Amino acid sequence: MTIRYIAASRLPTPWATFTMHGFEDEATGKDHVVLTLGDVADGQPVLGRVHSECLTGDALFSMRCDCGYQLQEALKRIAEAGRGVLLYLRQEGRGIGLLNKIRAYHLQDQGADTVEANEQLGFSADLRRYDLCLPMLEHLGINSLRLMTNNPRKVEALTRVGVDVVERVGLTTGLNPHNEHYLSTKAGKLGHMMALGDFTPADAVDIERKP
Repeated sequence: MTIRYIAASRLPTPWATFTMHGFEDEATGKDHVVLTLGDVADGQPVLGRVHSECLTGDALFSMRCDCGYQLQEALKRIAEAGRGVLLYLRQEGRGIGLLNKIRAYHLQDQGADTVEANEQLGFSADLRRYDLCLPMLEHLGINSLRLMTNNPRKVEALTRVGVDVVERVGLTTGLNPHNEHYLSTKAGKLGHMMALGDFTPADAVDIERKP
């Protein structure tokens, strides 16, 4: 795999001013972004998140999933820590792409859960790949992560490709009436380490959504 570094710039956000690093996967032509804050190359484990693109949740404020909520909470936690990294990977819909994701949503509207919908379209439940993370982290001088995720399979996948995950940090946020079944499915069928009781009242539907 060839991951090519392109450029970096400042990125002011409501939580902090991050440095945004652009990378290109030359094999697929896809571009990926990494946000860093503070000195992440000092050899100490870095608080981080590996976040797969979710246009509907991240940009269109969809309440069908918890992706946008997790993205904002991760940036907030990194800002509070004063140091951290967020890898934003362009693999929409757990790897099936945006249009197939819309098709999967249509099947969910008819009663399928998130796993069943993918399978009815001929996909596995999760097609994401994480081998592109290691060269980006190495470029930034990051040796190990305290990874914000509820997904033990993500920890295993990153470990398999050589990323040193020293701690899994839970990220339970964004529960609302529109995604309760989705979150239950992620816990029951995809093994995410969370329960609906883990979500605090502050994470409910009236959570403040920042632009």
